[in-house]
Amino acid sequence: MNEYIKWSKFVSEISNHIFFWCFGIIYFLLFRLIFILLFINQINEHSTWIDIYKTFLMGFRFDSTVTAYFIVLPFLFTLILAPFDKLNISMYIRRIFQNIFVLNATIICVVTINYFREYNDQFNHFLFVGLYDDQKAVFETIMAHFNPLINLIAILTIIIICLYIFRYFDKRSRIAEYLQKIKYTPYRILFVSIIIFLFIGSIRGSFGNRPAMRKWSSVSRDLFLNKTIINPFRSLNYAILDFNKINREYGENPFGASGSNILDIDNHTITSIIEKHSEGSTIKKPNQIFLIIMESFDYWPLLDNYSEFGVANNLKKIENEGVSFINFLPASASTMNSFGAIITGVPYTGVNISQIGAINEPYSSSIFNQFKNLGYETNFFYGGFLSWQNIGNLVKNQGADNLYSASDAGGKTESGVWGIEDDKLFKLVLNTIDEGTNSLNVILTTSYHPPYSIDIYGMGFQYRTKQDLPSKAQTQYTGAMPLKALGHIWYSDKLIGDFVSKAEKKYHNSLYCFTGDHFGRRFINSKPNLLEKSNVPFILYGPDVNPQINSTPGSHIDIIPTLVEMIAPKNFKYYSFGNSLFFNSENKLGIGYLKIISKNELQYFSRNSDIQTYNIKTGTNSYIIKSNYESEYRKLLSLSWHYTVKGDSINNM
Repeated sequence: MNEYIKWSKFVSEISNHIFFWCFGIIYFLLFRLIFILLFINQINEHSTWIDIYKTFLMGFRFDSTVTAYFIVLPFLFTLILAPFDKLNISMYIRRIFQNIFVLNATIICVVTINYFREYNDQFNHFLFVGLYDDQKAVFETIMAHFNPLINLIAILTIIIICLYIFRYFDKRSRIAEYLQKIKYTPYRILFVSIIIFLFIGSIRGSFGNRPAMRKWSSVSRDLFLNKTIINPFRSLNYAILDFNKINREYGENPFGASGSNILDIDNHTITSIIEKHSEGSTIKKPNQIFLIIMESFDYWPLLDNYSEFGVANNLKKIENEGVSFINFLPASASTMNSFGAIITGVPYTGVNISQIGAINEPYSSSIFNQFKNLGYETNFFYGGFLSWQNIGNLVKNQGADNLYSASDAGGKTESGVWGIEDDKLFKLVLNTIDEGTNSLNVILTTSYHPPYSIDIYGMGFQYRTKQDLPSKAQTQYTGAMPLKALGHIWYSDKLIGDFVSKAEKKYHNSLYCFTGDHFGRRFINSKPNLLEKSNVPFILYGPDVNPQINSTPGSHIDIIPTLVEMIAPKNFKYYSFGNSLFFNSENKLGIGYLKIISKNELQYFSRNSDIQTYNIKTGTNSYIIKSNYESEYRKLLSLSWHYTVKGDSINNM
């Protein structure tokens, strides 16, 4: 009888483990279903029910592993304590882990949905931008833009319901009643063996040779569906692993070997590898150079197809009167990382340069020191505060003579959480720069940024509802981007036009350069093509600049050599990982982090799927397993990672 009681208690507890596992699987299945329904407009129109079936099936494997992680300790304690009739301890541990599961799963799933809404992905390297960001501004943005009260109510409601379900079924014995019918010892041993076997398969996400892993997860050709496959817990784990792998100081280069063995040259420093000599100036040397880096400004508002929206008319006019590079990629998909690449000249590799670049020797490719060698005073103007992501120390260490920020414009803002509005920033520039001094002026704006709090309607923006849009624009607009956000593009463009108009009257021999720091992560509909959600403008404008549309592919690291080759005397020595965009080589590529652009196609190296390619001429997508540009991509980023993390020397590699 004693053995029967022990067995009854054992199978009763095992039945609770089985219910725990089933609950976890159903929980994540419902999460994935809600996830897909919330962003259903992103599903590729060519996807079928087979793609959705594959998505849920592969997702089940990841869900199974995560659920098993929460069960593993209670399960082991149950197996160990059952012979000693101490299952009350195991029961207590299980209940603790059930509560931990409900709390953590609910929070991480709700956060994931909000994160995806902002970054169009589950957890990735953007997660760690917050480590260096303005915590107060981040908090204010969350409070104003992400409906924290609604999210909190949702979290609490889900937690209460889930805890009630566990409590309700904890005393139910239907599963246990079936298991108690196993009376004979050999059958009981077989049952326990099967349970252990199933648990091992669950924690691996597979019974075969290949466990559930990211590199085998992309079972669909629909990029959106692929993004829903990996469980939020595993997504967070991969984000941490990727961050640690790329940011570690020691160990192997994540992009492969660097130095002379990969570049087939005998140089022993990276500086000597990237050394260049100018071919001679092509325009009269400008007295002032204004390099304006526009927050989140995409190239798509400048496309003729979206001209009906009229939110980039000023920059479009400047583009028509200057040189516009239409196949141009940002260095990264975040402000600090792209800005760091622009001013240091070092390609972004996943390593945040704001800390490293502020304490180490200035990079030889720094824009500030190189333009000082060309006879320019170097200035940096930022609409935020210099403490943001250590930007002040970074710029100062890289050679800027003078730094100006929101503090120099009073430090007050009526609406901009992240700093002063663009009109105040440009007034600061105009009031500071002397027309008699040769100067390079790097300007970083802040206004086009959540929570989109500038009074755009008070300044003349007209679109409050979809019906206010022109007829063609109404057919293109689906509500994926709030009209208030669209209005902030309009505001940014308006202030660009006002600034250039005033600057041309004060400075009579100046060169103006415009680029966006990254794709704005918002679009007028839910299905922008890869080009529309990748490219940023790079426009040169000035009295000696001949208007043209230039299709030479490039990226942020090509800005410095392009400007140097325009104004430097022949044989001026400079350093750059990139090349002038006026050197129209057939093999020229624009390389950003995880993206490559040529004259004919754009490629995206997704971590979770095959390489997505976009044919620029035909506007069609396809997928490939290996890129013909991958070796060039790895060469550049390998060298850049080494320079960023380990320094200039490439000896002993």
